Amino acid sequence: MGLQVPHRIAPSSIHGIGLFAAAPLAEGTLLWCYQPGLETRRRLSDLEPTARLISLYYGYVNPLEPHWVVVCGDAARFWNFPPVGCPANAIPSAVHLHGEALIIAARDIEAGEELLIDPSSDADYFRKLSGAVPQLMSDPWLPQAS
Repeated sequence: MGLQVPHRIAPSSIHGIGLFAAAPLAEGTLLWCYQPGLETRRRLSDLEPTARLISLYYGYVNPLEPHWVVVCGDAARFWNFPPVGCPANAIPSAVHLHGEALIIAARDIEAGEELLIDPSSDADYFRKLSGAVPQLMSDPWLPQAS
């Protein structure tokens, strides 16, 4: 399970590395679904600061379970949010499997287009876009030098 469509990882003008469609995708196409064993679910309070930061960087916080982070075991960890004010081409559907929303194409997606996930898919969205995540050494969860 995990990613359900042909894809590739490539440089992204949005955020370093991104996830791109390797073939045209029709609106409503199933793009991703949670697969126990491929994705790792971790309780945030159990993680030491560096592991928490790395998990939050590559994972997402399910809005229905805000005390857990899910780290994708496949290329979905490179999914980026669209620039502020721009629509996503990948959205959570109303259908859930294993407590996670299925991710579908919000519209037709061209081959080579970056797959951009709707911010509503991640309860950690605001922190990620605040600039704290890329600046790993200044993240408040990392131990600070005294």
